Order: sequence, then structure tokens, then C-alpha cells
Amino acid sequence: MRFLFLVATGLPLLAFVTSGASGPQPIVAADVAVAPFSVERDSAGVLRALADTCLEHLVRGLTAKGIAVARHPQLSEKNLDAARPAQWAVLGHLGREAGQFRAELRLLDVRSGEELRSYFNADNEPAAITKFGEAAAVRIASVIQEQKGPHRAP
Repeated sequence: MRFLFLVATGLPLLAFVTSGASGPQPIVAADVAVAPFSVERDSAGVLRALADTCLEHLVRGLTAKGIAVARHPQLSEKNLDAARPAQWAVLGHLGREAGQFRAELRLLDVRSGEELRSYFNADNEPAAITKFGEAAAVRIASVIQEQKGPHRAP
């Protein structure tokens, strides 16, 4: 009976100690909000998969540059307020025309809705489109850090 008592009281304590619980975790406000890319007609799901991979590369690249990213699945140009408190939003589009993949990313100011930058890439190879997310992340991070100013840059 003592053994059961020790197990019943000791396991929850052990779980708490090993969980790394050290009080409330700080909430970091996102610098930029991202949404899944819009895609053109895509019955086979190829464009959706490529768009999702490109988005993952974009998020990974922004994070590596010290930009805090929030994902907003329902974010669009019509409801930019959903991105708040982030100051910027990145919206993307992927399509295919004449055998080429065409990707566009737009960096928008959430408050005004103004397009700050637009990035475009077209290529026959899907790998070039996924790399586009990484390349755009470097440029987008640079614009955001410039706009934040030197006193707030990571």
C-alpha cells in the first residue's frame, strides 16, 4: 500500500520537475505574419505541395534571420487586421503557366495595407521555387530589420 501511495504522489511531482516547467513562458510578438500561399487550379495537389514547401523555406529563412513569424491560415489581403500585432504580412501565390511554375511573394504593411515589396520567380523546376522561399526570406528580413531600425534589430 505504501508503494502505491509513493507512486501516486511521486509520479505527478516527477512529471512536473522533468517537464521543464519554470513558470509562464514569455510571449514574443511576431514581426511578420504569413499565410499559406494561394494556388491556381490544382486538381492533383502538386501546386499545393510545392507552395507549402516554399512557405516552410520562407518561414525557416526568416526565423534564421531573427524575424519572429506567426502563422495565420485565414490571412488574406482583405483581412490584414488578423495579422496584428505583427506589423508586416507576407502573402504568396503560386501558379503554373506554359509549363513554368510562377511564384509571387508580397510584403505588406499591416496597418496601411501598402505593398512594400514584391518578389517573383518563374522556373520549370520545382526545386527552384522551393529555393525562392529561402532567397526571399533574406530580402524580406533585410527590409523588416531596416524598418524596425537599428535599436530594435536582433
